[in-house]
Amino acid sequence: MIAAVQGIQLNQQLMNKIQDEKKLTGNESFTYALDAAKELIQANKAAEAETKNLTNDFITGANDDIASLLIAQEKSGILLQYTLQVRNGLLSAYKEIMNLSV
Repeated sequence: MIAAVQGIQLNQQLMNKIQDEKKLTGNESFTYALDAAKELIQANKAAEAETKNLTNDFITGANDDIASLLIAQEKSGILLQYTLQVRNGLLSAYKEIMNLSV
């Protein structure tokens, strides 16, 4: 759960850094965006793994706290939706760049 929130915060920090830097070259901005995407994917994987572990613990009876399970599932779902929105934004930006005339 915490990993998902930290991943979102890290992504926001990277995006703020990109916006604060006024004179980025093409390679630097691409590197920042790529790093942000990698961190977001890692946070998504961590949240999914935590949800899977809590689900298995609940099913086997090792943990009977359904509230933490539901919270983890919701956070994982929100992080996945956020990741998809970032992907859609990147694809949209890519399409706009490809449509530019040289």
